[in-house]
Amino acid sequence: MGDDASLRYTVRAPMSADSSPPTPAEETPPASAVPSPELSRLWFALDRRAWSYLVVVPAHPGAPAQDAAQALMDAGAPYPEPPLRLVDATGIEPAGAPRMVQEVRRRVEQGERVVVVIDSLITHPASLPLALAADTALLVVTLGETDFGSAQKTLALVGEDRFAGSVTFPRPTKKQKRADAAKKKKP
Repeated sequence: MGDDASLRYTVRAPMSADSSPPTPAEETPPASAVPSPELSRLWFALDRRAWSYLVVVPAHPGAPAQDAAQALMDAGAPYPEPPLRLVDATGIEPAGAPRMVQEVRRRVEQGERVVVVIDSLITHPASLPLALAADTALLVVTLGETDFGSAQKTLALVGEDRFAGSVTFPRPTKKQKRADAAKKKKP
């Protein structure tokens, strides 16, 4: 995730039992192994819904759903049971959606938890079967870019009660947009 995302990775060194500074053996694991407190809280809030199949839904075209899904994967990484899998269903064709739903259900039956990221339902309605088949959903909003109408329509298409909540991201800067465009151009 980008440095300016509202879900940040922060690692604080643990304190010893006697409040002395940590010894080298108590050093914090790499940042990639420890989710931020914000991500941990999000993970446990979602965990209360007892889901096996969660869909990450952008509220508008271009919302960083992939970033939100990856953040969930990072937050769930310290808890290896049940196994967690990320499925990128962006760009799915209408005929592929039912097959993808079957594949996700098969993985759930095998004991996995599956996070599926889809395209905006506003511009890519072929993703709707994936959202409707999920146990719960997470809405991804970009502050200053997501219009209320798109978010409201997305909630209505999936069903407001199916959403566990939302994740907000700040509007990307021009520099971030250029960097993202450059990444997409690289083979």
